[in-house]
Amino acid sequence: MPKWFESWFNSEYYHLLYNNRDEAEAVRFINNITNFLGLPTGSFVADIACGKGRHSRVLASLGYKVLGLDISPANIEYAKTLAGANEQYLVHDMRKPFPTGQLDAALNLFTSFGYFDDEADDLISLGNIYYALKPGGMFVQDYLNSAFTLSHLKPEEQIQRGGVTFNLLRYVKGGFVKKDIEIMDGEKSLHFQESVKIYTAEILKTLHENAGFRVLQTFGDYSLNPFDEKSSARIILVSQKV
Repeated sequence: MPKWFESWFNSEYYHLLYNNRDEAEAVRFINNITNFLGLPTGSFVADIACGKGRHSRVLASLGYKVLGLDISPANIEYAKTLAGANEQYLVHDMRKPFPTGQLDAALNLFTSFGYFDDEADDLISLGNIYYALKPGGMFVQDYLNSAFTLSHLKPEEQIQRGGVTFNLLRYVKGGFVKKDIEIMDGEKSLHFQESVKIYTAEILKTLHENAGFRVLQTFGDYSLNPFDEKSSARIILVSQKV
């Protein structure tokens, strides 16, 4: 039986529900983080769990050689339709070894992590990223700040998109923030779920270190302001392969 992230991310309804992604925010963040990293033009960068390639395309526009990887075949097929000469997209599960060991940098953005039931799979994934990087390579992970998320959790919400009704139920169970998604599309009724592990910044740092990384910096938002556990919406870790 497919895991929730395999079926949900490959569904047309996932992209309909989240069709209001902020493209300008993606551009600002990629500019901010690549400037911070000091990545020279032509660097080989992976966008891990790239979705439809929103951030990958920005990276390519800045002159980087980009490898976009995602577990969803539908996402990868879409990304390929917009790919330029410096972009390559492959279906890939981060729990498996990466198809390269020559990355200058790797990005894992927008909480595209913490989906697996077994925390060991998260460490395996980070280890795979570590080995895909060149010595000295940089890794950026953007994750929700669980303390902020839980204090702002909206238990119930109904969203209308393109004639489709999404009824959302959010709650905490077993160390995960869960979202039950009921979809009403005419006569059709579907159910999906999202489940993201509650990780603090300190636990994420420890996972990075256990995978071999040295954590260099922790930011709290896409403008790269310092992380504050109570007020920051994001945990953005910058680590280096040593």
